[in-house]
Amino acid sequence: MFPGQGDFGLTALLRTLPRTGSLAHAVAEVFEEADAVAPEFDLPPIGPRLAGSSPLSVGALAADPPGTVQLALFGVSLAVHRALEADGCRARRLLAVSFGEIPALTAAGCCSTADGARLACRLGQLLTGHGGGMTLLGAGPAAAARLLAEAGPGARTAVVACVNHSRETVVSGPLEGLSVVEHAAKARGVPARRLRLPFMSHHPALAREAGAFADFARRLRLTPPRRPVYSVVSGRYHHADTDLPGALSACLIRPFDLPAVLGTALLDASLIVEAGTGSTLTNSVRRIDPRQEALAPIADGPWPTGPAPLPASRPVPQRTAHGCVAPPPDRDGGTEATKSTGGPGDGRAGAIDVLTRLSGLLPPRRAAEFGQLLADHPAAGQEALRGDTSEHRRLARLAASLPPAAEVVADPDLLAALSEATVLADPSLYQTFLSHYVLCVGSLVLLGGEAADRDGALAHARTKGSFMVTEIGDAGSHLQIRTEARFDPVHRVFTLHTPDHRAAKFSAVAAFGLPQQAVVCARLRTGSQDGGVFSFLVDITGTDGRPAPGVSVSDPIAVDALPLPYGLVRFHGARVPYDRWLPDGAVIDPAGVLHDPRSTPDARLRRTLSCGQGLWATLPSAMAALSGRSAAMAWRFNAGRRSHGRLAPGRPVLEYRTQQHAVVGALAAAHSLRCVARAALSTWADLRAARTADGPDTAMTFSPWASVDRSLALYKAHSTRTAAEVIDDLQHRCGVSGLFDHNRLPGYLGFARAFDSAGGDNTLILLDAGRALAEEAEAAEEPARPGPPPAAPGALPTDPTDPAWWPAVVTALRDRLAADLATASSARAEAGHRDLELWNPLLEDALELGDVQARRLAAEAATGDDGTDGHGRAVPQAADLAALHGLRQARRLAGPLLATGVLAPASVRGLPAAMDALCDRLHRALPDIVAALDPGAGIARTPLDEADRTAALLTARGADPDSSPDADTRTWSTS
Repeated sequence: MFPGQGDFGLTALLRTLPRTGSLAHAVAEVFEEADAVAPEFDLPPIGPRLAGSSPLSVGALAADPPGTVQLALFGVSLAVHRALEADGCRARRLLAVSFGEIPALTAAGCCSTADGARLACRLGQLLTGHGGGMTLLGAGPAAAARLLAEAGPGARTAVVACVNHSRETVVSGPLEGLSVVEHAAKARGVPARRLRLPFMSHHPALAREAGAFADFARRLRLTPPRRPVYSVVSGRYHHADTDLPGALSACLIRPFDLPAVLGTALLDASLIVEAGTGSTLTNSVRRIDPRQEALAPIADGPWPTGPAPLPASRPVPQRTAHGCVAPPPDRDGGTEATKSTGGPGDGRAGAIDVLTRLSGLLPPRRAAEFGQLLADHPAAGQEALRGDTSEHRRLARLAASLPPAAEVVADPDLLAALSEATVLADPSLYQTFLSHYVLCVGSLVLLGGEAADRDGALAHARTKGSFMVTEIGDAGSHLQIRTEARFDPVHRVFTLHTPDHRAAKFSAVAAFGLPQQAVVCARLRTGSQDGGVFSFLVDITGTDGRPAPGVSVSDPIAVDALPLPYGLVRFHGARVPYDRWLPDGAVIDPAGVLHDPRSTPDARLRRTLSCGQGLWATLPSAMAALSGRSAAMAWRFNAGRRSHGRLAPGRPVLEYRTQQHAVVGALAAAHSLRCVARAALSTWADLRAARTADGPDTAMTFSPWASVDRSLALYKAHSTRTAAEVIDDLQHRCGVSGLFDHNRLPGYLGFARAFDSAGGDNTLILLDAGRALAEEAEAAEEPARPGPPPAAPGALPTDPTDPAWWPAVVTALRDRLAADLATASSARAEAGHRDLELWNPLLEDALELGDVQARRLAAEAATGDDGTDGHGRAVPQAADLAALHGLRQARRLAGPLLATGVLAPASVRGLPAAMDALCDRLHRALPDIVAALDPGAGIARTPLDEADRTAALLTARGADPDSSPDADTRTWSTS
């Protein structure tokens, strides 16, 4: 980090020089070049005075002609940077604060040291010529702005120039204005200190000087940076097309807000080092993000040597310990617990509370102490989550290497590949990527709202985007969204309102410090007209990273499966400009009347939620990647294991059929999911090519999701449940090693399970699909007759190891279940039953039918597979893998297959032998199959992949596996 001018001193530098040879060498080298231009500005050289025997001070430099201090600061900052890199601490990117732009751009190769010195000298001359000053206030930006407003007319010339952190702001202006501000601050008990600068900066009155500085810079040879440079003033990285003279001159007139931009600038940084002589900038970083390791080597020490460590993988928060605390009271004075069926408040007999039981087993005082200890135990991770902006920072860093977000969303193959890469690296990062790109920006693109991202903050992930549809009180369905967007026809703005706490939105927005926006699904109210559910782009936080006006965010709610800062969001009059409404062709006329081309509320809801198609089309790719990576790790782990059982001591554990069926079967499942992923992308491409977001017209009975597109929703439900089943079984097959977070299986499993509900509840999707299939079977001209299917010879393939066997079997099962459910529902309807009375006894059957249809779609996808991984590389024995996966599916569905007569008992009894035969066929090809199906050995390798897993685990924890416990005290504790 290259700091500005407000914290420049020489005492600490002169103390460090004699004991740090690399720094002394760098100072001499830099000033040999920089001092060469000093005579051009009538300045004395700096280098000899730093090396002299008499102590030099900034005060002494300030007595020299204007530009001397700036020349010294430039040279010292550049020398500190060079010395750090000479000692092995090489910066991956540079952060420039105000004046620090000049040494930072010089370090990045944009100009020579001589030209950098010329810029520094000329800037000092221009600033000193204007005069004024700067004052540090011990107050945040909002309080500082109020202070300026309330200080009276004399303070009008002062402006907020710099926000260091939430409790420190710098104001800039003429001296008389600053005196008024300082007097007002003293009267209000606000700390105020005049900086030792004989000029003002970051002030609009410096426009003439800024123009002159830009003209001067254009006469020099400035080239694009050869390493990333992030400008705090402009809030972005400098690129090849950046107007560098304009960017440099902007530092004279534009303010900066360090907390608002720091997350993007320091994304995924492992160590931050200040290339200056002070520590103010470092302390600001520590205040903004206490978890970030930051160092001011000159002011604080120690001097870092060796390369900066690679960013550590994101720590998984500890599990929340639930205290024995009663639920909060409801509005009528009761609690959720006392109002629930069978609770203590309704007079029914209930279980004896565990603390009551303990009071009978322990002395009363001990029981009370024990209960209090449990109640007082803090919920782990909440404070860490409150400040956890790490995923946003990583997202912004990724976005810097990607096209604008709308272009990413428009490229399904790129979107799917990015989904696979991010989920393998960190499921939480994938969730952040998904929310931002697929759901938030995807909604803007789909619904004609790209113009709402006025400054491109979402396009380049400077602002984190979220998608808010789930309301916590009715989290599964989304059919009755209760958040309201009320239209004001006079001012033509909307105001968002949350009617009660049960309608609070649930989203990962509870970490503050960085700007956030969300596409919020809300019911549009225009007068008395209910316009249905539309999307609105809403500021969740301001540029200071705090909740925007009219928005309240709860404390973080820990979710172990996806350790992100989830929280509840309520709106109380949050204003949304008209152009932040995503109208999708709808308009509100001057009289305040809504005109929507979608004719019904259901059609509008279906269209608003059609951004889910992008999720369902790409999520199977993520699930296939997780399954392939997990299956590969488990196979490598088990391939090296030997049995200690008495049946076959010393034999490979993969000789056991149960282990074969699980591990080789997982590879078969991963191949099947890869086929599903390709089918989902193809279906989405067809929808986009047809320029429609509407799939088959499935009624919204349980949720809107199957109505948005039934096939895509079923691909999502099948892929998430299959991945969870596969990873859960593999975790068990890897023993205790499967439980280690470092081996990634726990995180992958939690993620897959989370999406059983996230992204559209799987159970509700399957229920709607099953009900729709039954109704379609009933409406068919010649519905299949209930009962066993005809026993015509050759109706089904006879060889269960034939890859065509399972698609035919599951299709027959689907048809039989649909016919049976259609008959049952028709009979109940004829008996006078309607709605819930009709369907309630049939819901399990509808759920089963929806699940079988999802499996049939997966089998169909495998049937059309070309035997490759989707990228032109062959998967060995793909047909046998498809057949094995089908047999595993048939074993799981043995009950329905027997009950419907699709398979005879003898056929079901023969399934294990057929699986054995396929495992034997696949045995020799398994190494090549694993290589073909493993998408993440490079990005997510774990100790499970290594031949010596224990040594790899120790090495991953920073230990030397060959050292003795006595020698390696970092890893081993000994007596």
